[in-house]
Amino acid sequence: MKTSPSLFDTLQQLRSQQQNRQLSLMAQYQQKTKTGNNPTDTTPVKNQPGTGDNGKTPTQVDFSQMSAKQLHTWLQQGLSSGKIPPEQESAFKTLIFSASSGDSKNEHRLVNFSEKAQEGLQGALRRKDSSSMLFWANAVQTMKKFQGEKLPAL
Repeated sequence: MKTSPSLFDTLQQLRSQQQNRQLSLMAQYQQKTKTGNNPTDTTPVKNQPGTGDNGKTPTQVDFSQMSAKQLHTWLQQGLSSGKIPPEQESAFKTLIFSASSGDSKNEHRLVNFSEKAQEGLQGALRRKDSSSMLFWANAVQTMKKFQGEKLPAL
């Protein structure tokens, strides 16, 4: 007669699967940073409301040069359409708040959100904080997925 695995064995399997996923995400991240595919940008933050380098309102998602208001609009549209899972909302809201400091006068300042998310991931890696690693790795992955997509109207 075959017995079912104990609760302890089941928990061990779940932990192992989670650790394997975290190691895989870390390896992917480290490989991309070694090959120069790191999306961090050292472009200084712009202070012109909602404009790109050419003075026109951008038409495509560019997380390396986006205002908090644009990110908020993109996030709300993505959540309502189902493109962005609700569990990722908190990562983007964290980025929005950190960029605007909760002040509406800062919501049009262009910020490199790709770099901010990468910094969050790097900090989680240094702390060996597995839940934060997943939190920021998912945000970085979502940004890469939607980079260059048409930007919703403000």
